[in-house]
Amino acid sequence: MDFPHKHSTNFPSPSSSSTARQPPPSTATTSTTDNDPMHSWWESVSKQRSRILSLSYLLPSDGTTLSSLADSDRPALSLLSSPAAYSLISSALSSPTSGSGSDPLCQWLYETFQSSDPHLRLLVLSFLPLLSGTYLSRIHTSDSSSFPSFSGFEAVLLAVYSSEVKSRFGKPLLVQIPDLSQPSLYHAPRNKPADDDLDNPSAFYHLRSSHI
Repeated sequence: MDFPHKHSTNFPSPSSSSTARQPPPSTATTSTTDNDPMHSWWESVSKQRSRILSLSYLLPSDGTTLSSLADSDRPALSLLSSPAAYSLISSALSSPTSGSGSDPLCQWLYETFQSSDPHLRLLVLSFLPLLSGTYLSRIHTSDSSSFPSFSGFEAVLLAVYSSEVKSRFGKPLLVQIPDLSQPSLYHAPRNKPADDDLDNPSAFYHLRSSHI
């Protein structure tokens, strides 16, 4: 009995499908906003507008002037160059009730100086001569028995002092006083009177008169 031959059909072996693994998407996002000059400019303008608008709420008598300055492209510099705004803030600093710990204008100056914006810090420094002069004059003229509180003025002055010390890393600022007995580009030293002239008052008077 003949058995039919079973023809073996050679099927191709299934190829091992290797799935190529795709690298995961990079999660590190590069922040370009910090290096964008337009973004930095707009952030600075937003800070200045916010601080000047808060100042307009503290001085509502002429708030429209400060509000209009806040809408400019350079709010802090616009306030510095505005005589009306400077007169308004100067009047508030010079008022008899200013300088206390509850003075809202002193608190505004203190908080504004803590900002990292250089134009806002310059705005506070522009009122420093008036603030320090008012503070010193009131300390010497106030009665010691009823000495008022000037902690608002003192907080602003201490903030400026701390900033200066920090910027110099705690090193003292050395100031060299010029020796007026030595000639310079701006003056010629006076001749020192001799010892004999000091013993003779008439000769010393003649020496002084010749230099007047």
